[in-house]
Amino acid sequence: MDLKLTRTSFEMSGIYGQITRPDGSLFCVTLEHSYPGGTGPIIYAPKIPPGQYVCKRGMHLLEGHSIPFETFEITNVPGHTNCLVHVGNVGDDSSGCVLVGASRLNNMIVQSRITFDAFMQLQTGVGEFKLEVV
Repeated sequence: MDLKLTRTSFEMSGIYGQITRPDGSLFCVTLEHSYPGGTGPIIYAPKIPPGQYVCKRGMHLLEGHSIPFETFEITNVPGHTNCLVHVGNVGDDSSGCVLVGASRLNNMIVQSRITFDAFMQLQTGVGEFKLEVV
């Protein structure tokens, strides 16, 4: 299922947003690591710029972990590889990947594991999908 990631807040603690389904309904909230150096009124920027991306299913290993897991890689991110959708609660749980959760609580997202499992279930049988990032 093709999805849309809309960023809603650019903060030192992270870039917060939401993923919606093609009908516009909310699927989950997101959190990405923030990097100094945005432009204009946005002083914190994500690693993944706005655009259209193809997300491909595969086995991946996060830095510092010993067990690979199945997820989707956001491909063709300019200057970066291994941008994944995965579990995490705070901006520092990501090096530019997209963390998914059920809701935001202060400077974190919660119920990430449950939301990630639902995300993978949503994409059952899907090898790749399009992600619009705005």
